[in-house]
Amino acid sequence: MNRIIQTIALVACAGLLLGILLVLAGIGRNGVRIELTGDVNVAGMSDTVTLSFTEPVPLVMEEPGHLITTGPDGKPVPASVSLLPCPECGASMLPVRWSPWSGEIEWACPVCGERVTRPAEAE
Repeated sequence: MNRIIQTIALVACAGLLLGILLVLAGIGRNGVRIELTGDVNVAGMSDTVTLSFTEPVPLVMEEPGHLITTGPDGKPVPASVSLLPCPECGASMLPVRWSPWSGEIEWACPVCGERVTRPAEAE
């Protein structure tokens, strides 16, 4: 009886270890899928910063903030904030997959479907 319980426990442990190995191999091969849903809000900046420019300019904020864009008449104007522009159409690309082993991030364009894989950059 004791031998049967030990055999069942050994088979169960081997099965669990095999399952963990298969999950880790799947993550290593396919990465971790990233799904973005809902609104993206940037909040927490207490000061107002007024900027004006005629050409696209990279804007780097050291701390989280609230970005409002207005025209000369005070009315809102469209603004684009992107982490990575699409090389095909110029739209903002979104992260869709991340590999924890290599640090690579796969980006996809929601407009044209272009996919780009880039290594994660340490800042």
